[in-house]
Amino acid sequence: MTYIINGKGVLLGIMLLFAALIVGGCTKYASQEDLQALERQKQATLSAEQRATQLESEIKDLERQITEKQSTLRQKQALLDQLKGR
Repeated sequence: MTYIINGKGVLLGIMLLFAALIVGGCTKYASQEDLQALERQKQATLSAEQRATQLESEIKDLERQITEKQSTLRQKQALLDQLKGR
């Protein structure tokens, strides 16, 4: 009796193994068009990342300019206040 149960288990295991191989073997490979579309998407992503880096650099430069201009404005305002006080 144990032999029959074990035999059924082995048979079931072999059937599952074959089913996994058959299903796993049916993968669709990427076509040349798919690969080209993927490459275009990759290039677009790289371009967008470079543009984002450039914009971040511009933002930092503009923030630095704002800080400098605010400092100059404070100095001129202080000089104006000093001249008005005379």
